[in-house]
Amino acid sequence: MRSTKCAMPSADSVIASFRDQADYCRALGSPFTGMLLDLATERLAANASWAEPILNWPGDPRADALPLRLAGALHRAVLEGGDAPLTAAYAATHITAGDLDAALTRHAALLAQYLQSPPQTNDPQRSAVLLGGFLKLAQLCPGLPLQTCEIGASAGLNQLWDTYAYDFGGWQHGEPQTAPLLLRCRWGGSQPPALRPRVIARAGCDVSPLDARNTADRQRLLSYIWADQPERLARVTLALDHAAACDIAVARNHAADFVAAQLQQRKPDAALVLYHSIVWQYIAAPEQQRIAAAMNQAGATATAQAPLAWLRFEPGRAKDGADLTLTLWNGTDPAGREERLGAGDYHGRWMRWEND
Repeated sequence: MRSTKCAMPSADSVIASFRDQADYCRALGSPFTGMLLDLATERLAANASWAEPILNWPGDPRADALPLRLAGALHRAVLEGGDAPLTAAYAATHITAGDLDAALTRHAALLAQYLQSPPQTNDPQRSAVLLGGFLKLAQLCPGLPLQTCEIGASAGLNQLWDTYAYDFGGWQHGEPQTAPLLLRCRWGGSQPPALRPRVIARAGCDVSPLDARNTADRQRLLSYIWADQPERLARVTLALDHAAACDIAVARNHAADFVAAQLQQRKPDAALVLYHSIVWQYIAAPEQQRIAAAMNQAGATATAQAPLAWLRFEPGRAKDGADLTLTLWNGTDPAGREERLGAGDYHGRWMRWEND
């Protein structure tokens, strides 16, 4: 994924993006990362010694998640060990402006590296939101197994959604005694269809895929999890272990090329479903258009025995999260049938089902 090019932003817009991200972090249960980014905001306004490449950012600081690149670099330094003062500050969940300046100066090379690419937040908790979409698809395609393909798959943790167990409070899915991971999510609204989709093939792509078996890749992924959220860190670590054991591989490919190839490999008597979560904003508009055109073209020839589906969890109408939307082509309508299923928390902590 590359930086979203736009007119050169002002330093004020960069600083504002840090200020807003600090507020988002607090709202999403990470007060320490919020405090960290508050300090970064102050130091950027003071034109600290490390600030120049950030203040002169060539893209859109919000779309490029610029504040989270800085936060990820600092957390990576802690995960790698060897920086006692920074590790102590993180352990105490308290950091001063002096601590921040010193750490970013010591880790200038690491910061420069992290500024080169957007964050990868491959939290399997998003599977708790996606699950409702897969259950709805199984209802709409009775008896058919699923051929799943994910774009922006990162380390592939959400490719294994069907192997996890789920506790939604009023209802459960999967087998918690044997599942590698139990995901808890607050559910609002009616229960989706109580079905057990069967996955017969799974594939994923990313322009910068991470390998769950590679130590450096694991640390990179964990670095983007906010350091004061130990449950998320533990959850992703378990998911990485499971992905490594399952030998999950993510292809290095652009999304449009991957989708075109997957459409050429559609299996008979199965529903092929393209899905993604909080990745669409990182795909350039021409490539988005290629994907949509390819899906529409393939959908026009879909049948009830070989349907095509597109499940996405992306920003939309919801003001407090992202929308879960499903489009299905099964021969009844060449344009496809689109349904907004509900809205979910960006981190998968809650789901509001709005499809009855």
